Amino acid sequence: MPPPPPADGRAIPRPALLLGASGAVPFVVFSLALLFAPPDFRAWLRQALLAYAMVILAFVGALHWGFTIKTEGFTEAERWTWMGWSVVPALAAWAAAMVPYRLGITLMLMTFGVHLALDHAFAARSGLPAWYLRLRRGLTAAVVVSLVVALAAPR
Repeated sequence: MPPPPPADGRAIPRPALLLGASGAVPFVVFSLALLFAPPDFRAWLRQALLAYAMVILAFVGALHWGFTIKTEGFTEAERWTWMGWSVVPALAAWAAAMVPYRLGITLMLMTFGVHLALDHAFAARSGLPAWYLRLRRGLTAAVVVSLVVALAAPR
């Protein structure tokens, strides 16, 4: 087996790509199933999709906590800002569990979008590899499209 090509910071590492893509599968499956499932099964699918979105949103938020810990050169104010932001997605996910389904999905959509924008701001300041933003854009696109499909699905 030939050695892997040298890492240049642009190629998405295989584990990140495969694990990230596999994490997007439930979004796609649940949202498409909402379009075709019998009405009696849709309530379960909506709950499963929202619960999964909540877990993943909390996960991507927590990444900023870890990145902030590891990034040298941040001021104390920057650490407060980025570590503070890192808990907001989990709080948004928790709030989504407390409101009607459509509002919860909308909250998830908005928070995933804001988080991607903040990923870009964070990456510019922290030196995250270029592949990270490419991966996040692709995964966020899959999530957003899936959640929009879920909103459009029959009740």
